[in-house]
Amino acid sequence: MSRVSRFVFPAVLLASLVLVSGCMSGGGPEPEFAEGQPFPERTLNDQHGNPVELPGNARVILKTVEMAPADIANAVLGEMNAEEREGIVYIADIHEMPPQPMQNVVLPRMQARDYSIVVTNSEADAGFLPHEREQVTVILLDDEGVVTGVGHAGSEEALKDMLANAGE
Repeated sequence: MSRVSRFVFPAVLLASLVLVSGCMSGGGPEPEFAEGQPFPERTLNDQHGNPVELPGNARVILKTVEMAPADIANAVLGEMNAEEREGIVYIADIHEMPPQPMQNVVLPRMQARDYSIVVTNSEADAGFLPHEREQVTVILLDDEGVVTGVGHAGSEEALKDMLANAGE
């Protein structure tokens, strides 16, 4: 094998692998997410495996990634009755959680709750949504499913205030 071949062949192979992996990742751009844009439609499953259409009739979408914000969201939602939770969709972005604690601890706790928690299986499920570390992301929608505001809450009080103001 010539010197040129020894360098060109690995480069061509690497480029081919990158191209194939890009094609297998689903291709196409991520859904558009911005204020004034419709919330991207998708179907995910809740903690019981039931499909949940997003945005559906949601007026508020909550997203958490870390445990502390999840505790905030669960505390606030747990204090609300079903009527007060109407129009609120909670997404727990857990796709990076190790399978053992997910199956043995986290999922059983989620299943014990009396409200729906949408769970993620991959970054594509909710990775396009904004996120700030240790914060609950709060996305406000109008009646047509258009994003009207995005905020973050780092405490139960802040989340309660944001939810109270969402109806105004």
